[in-house]
Amino acid sequence: MWPHTTFHAPNDIERTLKLPTLPSRSAPVTSRPRLLLSALAILLSGLAACERGSSDTIVARAGDYELTVAEAVDLLAPRGALPNQSTVVRTLAELWIDYTLLAEATLQDSTFAGIQVDELVDDQLNSEMVFALRDSVIRPTEEYSEEELRSLFSTEGPSVRVRARHILLGYPDQASQAQRDSVRSLVEEIRRRIESGEEFETLAQTYSEDRGSGAQGGDLGFFGRGEMVAPFEEAAFALEPGALSEIVETPFGLHLIRVDERQTPTFEEERETFRLQMMALRFAEAESLYVAQMEAEAEVQTEAGAAELVREVAREPWTRLSGRAAERPLVRYAGGAVTVQEIQSFLQTRGPQYRDQATGATDQAIEDNLLRPLAQRNLFVQAARDSGYAPASSVRDSLTREAREGIGQAARVLGFWGAAPPEELSREEAVDQMVFNTLEQILDDEREVVPLGPVGFALRRTDRSEIFDSGVEATVVRIESIRGTVPPYVPPAADEAGAGGTAPAGGAPPVPDTSGPGGP
Repeated sequence: MWPHTTFHAPNDIERTLKLPTLPSRSAPVTSRPRLLLSALAILLSGLAACERGSSDTIVARAGDYELTVAEAVDLLAPRGALPNQSTVVRTLAELWIDYTLLAEATLQDSTFAGIQVDELVDDQLNSEMVFALRDSVIRPTEEYSEEELRSLFSTEGPSVRVRARHILLGYPDQASQAQRDSVRSLVEEIRRRIESGEEFETLAQTYSEDRGSGAQGGDLGFFGRGEMVAPFEEAAFALEPGALSEIVETPFGLHLIRVDERQTPTFEEERETFRLQMMALRFAEAESLYVAQMEAEAEVQTEAGAAELVREVAREPWTRLSGRAAERPLVRYAGGAVTVQEIQSFLQTRGPQYRDQATGATDQAIEDNLLRPLAQRNLFVQAARDSGYAPASSVRDSLTREAREGIGQAARVLGFWGAAPPEELSREEAVDQMVFNTLEQILDDEREVVPLGPVGFALRRTDRSEIFDSGVEATVVRIESIRGTVPPYVPPAADEAGAGGTAPAGGAPPVPDTSGPGGP
């Protein structure tokens, strides 16, 4: 499901890709010529931007830096387990852009005074005002009586819960039938080993691609009905404690499930948790009524063709817009509108996976999950201002400091802060070397992906960046030609994975839906 969008302030971009290992680059990265950026503004309708060379050979540009097709191929081609897809190339390009701009900014000025953070601060200030309005106008204060809670618990309270463990092996993206059969054969072998007496927990730590639970021996904790995808739930609740399931297939891959405990919670055990749930439900109902009334009074109206424009922006989120194109309204309401520029700014803070979902979403999904929620957010901000919820200037100053400190923290985590480039390297060469070394560490599984989220958004506002479709596709084509003789991916056996190791990630925990109040 495409995640819902709410009027809450966007959170940091989620991790979009955990890239597997790749042999390290042995030679230092050479610098590329730094040429002037084109200043040509282009319309959303598709006018081509001026480029400093053929986009067939360039995957991405960050300020005055370029990621070439050859460099992207050098990073990705040797990884046979990594799907050769444009989404993967785009994800790598997004990381390269963010890290390049951050490294450049760090070496230029460690105070980051030149980075524009006003939009981030404004968004946070708006959120503070919205929360204040919601707490004072919408949030219910009337508590449930003990009798009311008990009555509700008898009909709405949690039923049977189970504590289960699982082992998950996912299919590679675009897996062939042979690859799918290979994964299933490995799961069957793991099941036989469990039945022969090997510890479920040890095998989960070795094989499960759900790294969170795998490290805990596959333990998912307690959960009730409605919390897992249907096939997983059906299998888990059919098992008695200690029993091992047959192979269960879900959209995330193949599972082996063992139930450790079953319990039926009592009112006394769940009273406080249930009370909070009921108060949250009451708040959600009050909020829905408030939003509906607010929309009716503001006469919210989505413009014809708005969804297609959203898809166009999602395909090319970094396209520079002219004044008229940027200000074109997509949703109108009394006192304002959601514009193309606002949609572009919002999508720029999202990862490529979210934007890919947007490009393929229906008109109704775009209206329900993006356009109208953004209009609602704007109406909330407007109502908060009209009600006098205006933060003091000191709050803005504090948030500005925090934004710049966030940029510095990202630089420290990535190892850019305080880096002393070799004297023989120019700043441009040093940036190249820092970024490519970092990407290679990620590919070698020696470093976690650090999503920059709003930090990346601020950096891109200061230095223009682009990703070129032709360069992305050229990378995919070249990798395909290189991998032509590479055999299909086969999950490693236990002696290859090693104790505590995992096969390349192909799935996620079986929780079905991350949507809801909290935003995308």
